[in-house]
Amino acid sequence: MNSGKNGRRGTVVAELRARIAAIEQGGADRRRSVSLGLPVLDAALPDGGLVRGAVHEATGTAAAGFAAMVAGRLEGPVLWCVDAENRIGLYGPGLDVFGLHPARVIVARCQGRTDLLWAMEEGLRTSALAAVIGEPPGAVDLTASRRLQLAAEAGGALGVVLNPDDTGRFAASALESRWRIMAASADDVSRPCWKITLERCRGGTQGQYWMVERNEETGDFAVVAAPADRQVAPVIA
Repeated sequence: MNSGKNGRRGTVVAELRARIAAIEQGGADRRRSVSLGLPVLDAALPDGGLVRGAVHEATGTAAAGFAAMVAGRLEGPVLWCVDAENRIGLYGPGLDVFGLHPARVIVARCQGRTDLLWAMEEGLRTSALAAVIGEPPGAVDLTASRRLQLAAEAGGALGVVLNPDDTGRFAASALESRWRIMAASADDVSRPCWKITLERCRGGTQGQYWMVERNEETGDFAVVAAPADRQVAPVIA
């Protein structure tokens, strides 16, 4: 009797494990990503690129250029949410330099942080957009980051929170990854250089940085130096 029960129990457990494996496999398939165009950077990410259906954070002096570069590698319209109080607007030719044609960009001028986060959330929920980029005043706290992340999961778009002032660096966050992109000096002024640091990533390589150079003639990016891993200041995940 016991052996029969144990046999049936083993069968049920095996079936449950198979179902769970199938669900997990399906979830892995749904984690689409966009390549950064640089194999060494993609290799540091668990999905071989920036995950779509998720929100990432970019900080530093060249954060906007990085966001434009990523969005430029996607197909479809891009919603860019800006604070109406910010007198510095988007520069169309500058976006085009990084592969994001201005005709693809929908600009939402928002009144303050609450409206901007709402616009980002609504944009992320729709499947019509390839990416949603926004620069909300002040830090994006845990609650706001969770709402953005859930919205991205529902709509499938790639989200980028720009944080050039680096506010809330050590705050808890539900965002998928955090990058620091700083303009760096270059030997050749015709080839601008960035220092890209992956400060935080779920399941990825953290604390590594790369020197990335852009060829102004071809528009291509290339890693010119990949120093040994270094540890950045710990960030509360």
